[in-house]
Amino acid sequence: MAFYSCSRYRLIVFIMLALIIWQCFRLLLPEKPRSLFSEQTILQLEDDKYNKHKLDKVKVRVYYEALCPDSKHFFIKHLWPVTEKLQDFIDVTLVPYGKASTKEENGHYYFSCQHGEEECYANKVHACAIDSLGNMTAAVQITKCMITDNLDADQALSRCTKEMGIAPEPINNCAVHAHGSALLKQHGDDTNIIKPSFIPTITINGSKDNQAAILKNFHLEICKLIDMPLPPPCL
Repeated sequence: MAFYSCSRYRLIVFIMLALIIWQCFRLLLPEKPRSLFSEQTILQLEDDKYNKHKLDKVKVRVYYEALCPDSKHFFIKHLWPVTEKLQDFIDVTLVPYGKASTKEENGHYYFSCQHGEEECYANKVHACAIDSLGNMTAAVQITKCMITDNLDADQALSRCTKEMGIAPEPINNCAVHAHGSALLKQHGDDTNIIKPSFIPTITINGSKDNQAAILKNFHLEICKLIDMPLPPPCL
């Protein structure tokens, strides 16, 4: 009987020691990482309506001419590089008209442009491309491409649509028919609201202040208006 009691006592001691050792071992194990975000927070992060950057995009309007050397420089050196890098943070509207004028006779529109009839037609091609694509980034890309070859609008359109894999026919048809003229008239009305003294003129969030700074470093001026945290291209 004494032997049985001694064995039971040893078993109890052994179990207690095992429990103590296990508790000590648990303390040494790394704690299971906890999620920093609740399921609701993750859903909000994935939903654009909760994304402040996408809700509050910087609004950019570019008033330009298709054959204007200064417009060409801005598109190539500033507008396209910034659009390509920051397309999720900006909303660009293109207004090809510049220092043109519009006259209406018998239900038809007639245009006079700073760089001649060729520019009026090129402005129509740009307007039709913007309208046809209906996508900001693609519109900036094709107008940047066409303005690079700003001597022959049809040739530029053919080359650029081929590079982008876009059919040129809808844009061509628009440019030579009434819809192209209506689009250019609309851009003229838009341009006359701000009465730009220099082409290109760029408005940011409705303001045409600081044109010199915008034309010098468009990238910097845009990044100044993007909410924190800044995207990598602005760092």
